[in-house]
Amino acid sequence: MANPTMGMAALSGTMAGTQQGMISFTQSNEQEADRIGIQVLQRAGFDPEAMPDFLQKLADQSRYASKPPEMLLTHPLPDSRLSDARNRANQMARRITQSTQDYYMAKVRALGMYSSAGYGLTEDVLGAYEKGNVRQQTAAKYGRAILFYEAKKYDAARRLIQPLLDKDRDNVWFLDLMTDIDLGQKRAAQAISRLQAANAAQSNNPVLQLNLANAYVEGGQPAQASKILNRYTFAHPDDPNGWDLLAQASAAQGLRDEELSARAESLALGGRLDQAIGLLSNASALQKLGSLKQARYDARIDQLRQLQQRFRQYQRS
Repeated sequence: MANPTMGMAALSGTMAGTQQGMISFTQSNEQEADRIGIQVLQRAGFDPEAMPDFLQKLADQSRYASKPPEMLLTHPLPDSRLSDARNRANQMARRITQSTQDYYMAKVRALGMYSSAGYGLTEDVLGAYEKGNVRQQTAAKYGRAILFYEAKKYDAARRLIQPLLDKDRDNVWFLDLMTDIDLGQKRAAQAISRLQAANAAQSNNPVLQLNLANAYVEGGQPAQASKILNRYTFAHPDDPNGWDLLAQASAAQGLRDEELSARAESLALGGRLDQAIGLLSNASALQKLGSLKQARYDARIDQLRQLQQRFRQYQRS
């Protein structure tokens, strides 16, 4: 009779060898992924050493954590991986790429309007930009105007942004912020006039289209807004901003079914399919039985239900 202890020992040894092979295979894959990632960074004009720097920050932040980030549970950062990434990055030729004006503008806007407390547009950031190149200095002025706007100090914000807009009347960043300032001061007519001219010069710019539609809504002209937004949502169906504005414009006109339909599309983009189907069902119920609008709403409900079924298949697998 075979010795069960010996059998278990042999099985354990085989499993350990298999697991070690899988670990070695995984580490090899990680190193290969790091190598390709560093090459992509370098070819795109980014600093290749940014990758090992980022990995080092991840390792430092999780070193004494009671529970490391979930990503590091399956993709650990041993010292060998960090040193390998550092060595590979050091071998790459550096390419100096100047950041664009749009980059600086997007950065200060994100920091000024959308960052959580403690990570916003600080005096240190603005001060550094004010001492930097021309693009950074322009972004600093724009950033200070954003801070005034966020604090509802509209006159101060206008005094900063107006000279920038005078120098560059087609600049979408300046036009967007000036629109916000106008609407904050209940000057919708002024915003509409400026944006009509800007849209004539840049007819396909989505930011200007949304700004003009928003100004129409705020200025009591929701029908004009709907004309723009119906075209916009057709061209950009994956932008929830367009659907949200269309819902507002429809509500202002008393078009309850169209409001519900637009809100449903926004919810669907966020994955809230049950709620979207519910709103579309309500919109359908408001229509005459057998009407073209009811058929359109019902067809969209069928599409979303099919999408639900596909998601459920993935969840079960």
